[in-house]
Amino acid sequence: MKTQYFQNCHSLQEVKRRYKELALKHHPDRGGDTATMQDINAQYEAILKNPVFAFSQQSEEDQQEFLKYPEIINNLVGLHGLVIELIGNWIWLSGNTYPHRAHLKDVGFYFAPKKLMWYYRPPEYKSSNKSPKSIEAIRNKYGSNKINLKKDSFELKI
Repeated sequence: MKTQYFQNCHSLQEVKRRYKELALKHHPDRGGDTATMQDINAQYEAILKNPVFAFSQQSEEDQQEFLKYPEIINNLVGLHGLVIELIGNWIWLSGNTYPHRAHLKDVGFYFAPKKLMWYYRPPEYKSSNKSPKSIEAIRNKYGSNKINLKKDSFELKI
């Protein structure tokens, strides 16, 4: 979706300010067009889901925890046969993990026996939902990005 209404906004405050201006101008109760306002609302919701803006809305502690991820991933660079995936706010490992299990525990990963995968999560993100979910269901819900470790180190670009 092209965000024509918010393309020059670089911060969350700018997006909110621009939305308020557009709502005052295009709201049907103020003489605007319903279709235009629906388009503005859809673009506003889409841009708020942008990871850059989601990151800026997190608490300082959550931001600091997230900024540890490159360091954690850099600890995995020399380990061969791993598939690293960022699913939501958790790092998931699959592939040939068995020979590296001691190192993974030292780094802070936990083993999920039903999924046969290792995961890292911030301490406050402990799952309280006891109903089992497949890894596919988790990927579909939160989105998934595979991390390519062909370089010597991993850098987080925000």
